[in-house]
Amino acid sequence: MSESIDVVMAEEQLPQAGFNPKGLGDTIFKQRYARYDSESWESACDRVATHVAQAENGSREKWRGRFYQKLSEGLFVPGGRIWYGSGRAKGQLLNCFVVPTDDSREGWGQTVKDMLIISGTGGGVGTNYSPIRPRGTPIKGTGGEATGAVSLMEIINQTGEVIKAGGGRRTALMMCLRYDHADIMEFLNAKLDLERLNNANVSVLVDDDFFKQVENNDDIVLKFRDRPVLDSEGNERTIPAQELWDKIIQNSYNSAEPGILNIGLANKMNNIHYYKPLIATNPCGEIWLESYGCCCLGAVNLAQHITDGEMDWESLADTVNVGVRLLDNVLDVNQYPIKEIEINCQKVRRIGLGIMGLGHALVKMGYTYGSEEGNAQVDKMMKFIKERAYEASTFLAVERGPFEAYTEDFLNSGFVKTLPRRIKQNIREHGVRNCALLTIAPTGTTSMVMGTSSGIEPIFAPGYIRRYYDSDNKSNDRILKEEMVIDPLFKELYESGADMSSFIATSDLSVRNHMEVQAICQKHIDNSISKTINIPNEYDISDYGDLMLEFGPQLKGITVYRQGSRGNEPLTPITVEQAIESLKSDEAVEGAAATDCPSGVCELPVSVSKE
Repeated sequence: MSESIDVVMAEEQLPQAGFNPKGLGDTIFKQRYARYDSESWESACDRVATHVAQAENGSREKWRGRFYQKLSEGLFVPGGRIWYGSGRAKGQLLNCFVVPTDDSREGWGQTVKDMLIISGTGGGVGTNYSPIRPRGTPIKGTGGEATGAVSLMEIINQTGEVIKAGGGRRTALMMCLRYDHADIMEFLNAKLDLERLNNANVSVLVDDDFFKQVENNDDIVLKFRDRPVLDSEGNERTIPAQELWDKIIQNSYNSAEPGILNIGLANKMNNIHYYKPLIATNPCGEIWLESYGCCCLGAVNLAQHITDGEMDWESLADTVNVGVRLLDNVLDVNQYPIKEIEINCQKVRRIGLGIMGLGHALVKMGYTYGSEEGNAQVDKMMKFIKERAYEASTFLAVERGPFEAYTEDFLNSGFVKTLPRRIKQNIREHGVRNCALLTIAPTGTTSMVMGTSSGIEPIFAPGYIRRYYDSDNKSNDRILKEEMVIDPLFKELYESGADMSSFIATSDLSVRNHMEVQAICQKHIDNSISKTINIPNEYDISDYGDLMLEFGPQLKGITVYRQGSRGNEPLTPITVEQAIESLKSDEAVEGAAATDCPSGVCELPVSVSKE
C-alpha cells in the first residue's frame, strides 16, 4: 500500500461521537494514541477509519463512515498498534509476531536479526526454543559442546536490553520450551531470578501426553528432535513427571511464571492443520501462531452494547461484521517489518477479533460474574460472536476470495467441526476469508481508554490506588507517583442509587470461578485467550495444583498470578467503603483498571497531572 493516506476530515465536518474517553481514559488516550496533544477523539477515530478504508476497492467512503461510527461510539476498539500507527508513513499496525529458531549458527543469527527488526517497530516476539539442541550435546566437526536453549534466550533477552538502551520501546518476548526438552529444568530455574530473562514471559509447552504422565506419575523421557537424549553411560535421560509438575506449580505460585501453553490442544484445534503447525504464542498468549505469524487485534466492547440492562443483539452482530472487515483490511494496509511475515500473513489472513468489557456488561445486565446464570450469559454471548464472525468472513470470501492457503481440509479442523451446519456449508461453497478469527487479548490500556473492564476479566475493584511513573519537569528523572482511581461503573451505580449486588470484584471470586469462565470462552475461540487467574496470597498450593491439573487439558494457555508474588504491584484495590469516601471527597479520578501484561513485561503507562 501507499505510504500516504487520504486527508482526514476537518474537525467541524466529523459526526459527533457517541462516546468520549473520561478521566484516566482520556489521559491515556492522549498519551498513547493521539497523534498530537490537541487531537480529539473524533479526529483520531477518523484517522484510523481513513487509513484502514484504503483497502476498499469500492465504496471507500461508505466503509470509512462505517468504521468511524463503530470506533467513535466505542463499540469496536482496534488494538493499540492500530490506534498509534494509522496515518503514519511507516505505520506498523500489528501487535506481535512469532519467529522460528534453527539449531545452527546461521539460525541463531537469523532469530536475533528477526527479533531486532520486529522490536524496532514496536512489535512483540514469541519463539519456541525447542529446536535448539540441549546443553552439553557434542557438536560434530568442532569437538565442542552445545550451550543449550537458555543461552540463546539470554542472547535474545540482552538484545532487548540494547533496544531499550537505544531509546526504543521496551521489548516484549514470549519464550517457550517443550516439557520433554532436556534443558527444561534449566529453563524453569532461569526465571527464578526476575532480573534474568527480564524482557520475557516464559511458558512450558505441554500436551495430552504430559497430563497423562503426571496423573500416572510416569517418568518423562527427555528428548531432542523426538529422539531420547542419552546420559554419559548411554542411558535415556528421564525426569519424574510429578517432580516436573511440582516444579512448574511451585515456580508459577511464587512468581507467576512459567505459564502453561497447551500446544497439543492448539494444534488439535488448528484450522490450518494441513498447512503449518502452530509453534508458539505472542507474549501475552492470546494467539497461537505458525512460523512468521502475526497478531492483528481488535475488540468488541460488550459493555457499550448494553441498553436498559439488555444486550442489543442486532447492534452486536453489526459490530462483529464491521470488526472482521476492519481487521481484514489492516492486513492489507500494514507496513510489515519482515518479508517472510508479510508473505505468510497475507497467505493465511489470521485476525484476532476479541472482546472487552465482559465484567461491566454482566453487571449492567444484572448477572454476577462466575455465577451459573452469569456463565450461561457468557456462553450465549461468545457463541453468538463466534457464529457472526465466521459468517462475516464467509461473506468476505465471496467478495474478496478465501485466504490463499484455504483448502477443503479446513473443514476437517477440530474447531471448524464445532460450527453450526449452515456455516460449514457456506464455507464449503464459498471458502472463508480468514484462517482464524477470534481471540481474547488482555486489552490493557485500550480498555482503560474505554473506561471498561479488560478482556474477559472481572471488574478489578470498585476503586484502586494506581502507581505510575512520571517525569520531573526540572531534572527529567522518572519518579513514582500514586493516584486514587474509581471504576466508572461503580461511580455510575452509586450516584444513581442503583442495585449494586452484582458488582463483584476479582477478590470476591474463587479460583474455580476464574477458570470456569475461561473454559467457557475457550469453546468459542479459535485462537486462544489471555487471562490472569488471580489467586490470594495465602491460597493453598496443593489446591492450586489440583485446579491447574483439572483445567489444563481444557485450555490452550493458563497464566496465574498470586497476589504479592512479584513484589510491588502497580494497582492496589480499595474497599467499597473507601471508594464511596473518595467519591464524597472528590479525591479520585475516574478510570477502569487494567495492566498491559500479567507478568510485568510491559511498563506502566506514564501519567500526567489531573490539573
